[in-house]
Amino acid sequence: MSVLTLTNEFTTVTVEKIATRNGERLRITSPRLGYSIELDPLELESLTWQPVETFSKLLSTPYGPDEDGVEARPLSDLILFGGEHA
Repeated sequence: MSVLTLTNEFTTVTVEKIATRNGERLRITSPRLGYSIELDPLELESLTWQPVETFSKLLSTPYGPDEDGVEARPLSDLILFGGEHA
């Protein structure tokens, strides 16, 4: 599969469509930081439901989870469902 690389003044990510035994996924990788995630179509669609503020929360620790006493939270804790705030 081909890999798409997106770059701006802050970071570089690669995006790749992959096949798994559970169906297709989109793999997003941050080569510089070493983080990677594979999202299925429903998880990707749920991103479109989010207000901009959700992504601002995600960027409160732009280099990944802070290891100094801050607990990593699953994406589902940050995503707003039905207008309820996490």
